[in-house]
Amino acid sequence: MNSHALLMHIGIALLAALVGGAAARLLRLPILIGYLVAGIAIGPYTPGIFADPQALQLVAHVGVALLMFAVGVHFSLDELRSVQRVALLGGGLQIVGTTILGVLLGMALGWGVYGGLFLGCALSLSSTAVMMKVLEERGEQGTGHGSVMLSILVVQDFSLVAMIAILPALASVSSNGAGALLSVLFAALRAALFIGITALLATRAVPALMHRVAKSGSKELFLLLVVCLCLLAAKAAEAAGLGLELGAFIAGIVISETDFAHEVFSQIRPLRDVFASLFFVSIGMLLNPQFVLHNWVAVGSVVLAIVLGKSLISMLAVYALGWHGRTAILVGAGLAQIGEFSFVLATIGSSQKLIPAAIGNTILSAALITLLLAPFVYQSAVPLYNCLSRVPALARRLNRQTEAAPEPEECPTAIHVLVLGYGRVGRYVSDALNAKGIGHIVADYDAEAIKRLKAAGVRTVYGDASSETVLAQTQPTCLQLAVVALPDADVTEMAVRTLKRMAPKLAIVARVHRGMDILRMRAAGAEGVVHAEFEAGTEMIRQSLERLGVTGTEAGAYIEEVRQNRYRA
Repeated sequence: MNSHALLMHIGIALLAALVGGAAARLLRLPILIGYLVAGIAIGPYTPGIFADPQALQLVAHVGVALLMFAVGVHFSLDELRSVQRVALLGGGLQIVGTTILGVLLGMALGWGVYGGLFLGCALSLSSTAVMMKVLEERGEQGTGHGSVMLSILVVQDFSLVAMIAILPALASVSSNGAGALLSVLFAALRAALFIGITALLATRAVPALMHRVAKSGSKELFLLLVVCLCLLAAKAAEAAGLGLELGAFIAGIVISETDFAHEVFSQIRPLRDVFASLFFVSIGMLLNPQFVLHNWVAVGSVVLAIVLGKSLISMLAVYALGWHGRTAILVGAGLAQIGEFSFVLATIGSSQKLIPAAIGNTILSAALITLLLAPFVYQSAVPLYNCLSRVPALARRLNRQTEAAPEPEECPTAIHVLVLGYGRVGRYVSDALNAKGIGHIVADYDAEAIKRLKAAGVRTVYGDASSETVLAQTQPTCLQLAVVALPDADVTEMAVRTLKRMAPKLAIVARVHRGMDILRMRAAGAEGVVHAEFEAGTEMIRQSLERLGVTGTEAGAYIEEVRQNRYRA
């Protein structure tokens, strides 16, 4: 293919991504859906405008490498350490449970034990790239369920190393015997060697090299270094048989532990977004509607196993480890898809003739369908939790109450304020109330936070802040003020509406991430709404103006005028 044809196909893909993404935004759908549908529209299996998948393959590989690299750079090992128990045990239980489900389904479809094992391994791997994009769009990356989900995704990603080493060897056990075990040993050694060299470079060479280039003051050279590191790691991992996606992800984690992580992320993000759009379009182009129609029983069974079976296994694993029911449901819904690493596994299986082409195509089709469904499945988690919470017996289980909640006592004279959520914002509010000697009660479903508050003498209620059963224990009719400091806009709105229904005279101040949610919270009944990013901006304006010679009075008057316009009902 000549260069003009290549540029034409890339141009078609970018234009399709632009149109699909714009249409998704217009319809208030996740932009990822627009990219995937655009890929289906210009793919070889649908009539109309056509872009060659092979022409986009190289660019798509660069796209997924940059995407996984950016996920790794944005990743925090400190956050993983805080949820390492659920990462290792929860992730392990989910992988084993989903693999067993895949074996049973594969046998039911007539694929045999090995075909089912291959299917189960593919089903156990969720899409880190897709869920990070969904969480980023919803502003939920720093939430409890977001951290738990990311930790399990990381365990899934690293489990790919073992799968790539073991599955090919198992296929040849009957014919090679001990030779198969030897191939597993060599694959494990290659993986260990790659990770060992990566760790050595991470601690020695990479930080020193980045520091030297950064000292030059050239952003162009710094960006080139970052991209080269990403692609070199991806190629090295591919040569080691681990897949370029995993190599790029590990390279990102390496850089996340350096002092340059934030600068790297800011530099790589624009490139990531452009190339990632091509990656998702190229994925959409792989969907063959005719194959799905002719094999709808197998494809539909695998999709149901992912959306229902895998999500249920994930929920039970997280819940069994002591997490709140709402967190478990959100994590289960977030993991109810398969993605880029499942593609890697299916590609290896088909290219090495480990599995029939029909199994590989079924895995690929199911992956694409679940990726299309992923944002909608995740959005259904909160309504599902609310529906289950209306059943008293289930509500007690979800809130981890062993018995019915006791009837509230008479109004305590020392409690005046309710703080919903003890995260990054609620913690400051609670500290301020303590400093001023104002009695308050905190509601949250973070067991560790509740334990610390109780030790400090603060009255607490454990459970979901939007649950009427939980809110009843805070006795809202006895309070003067409720501060809703929750990170999730949907849960904040539900909490505000529930409080207003229970205590119509209660004053409520709610926090929002997005300006579009201000009117929404006012309509729900909040007297005061605080837009976190806007308030940070006003403080930056005040300090900037004062340093430029504007008096404090003038700066304050300007900010007050801007604030009035911003929060106008």
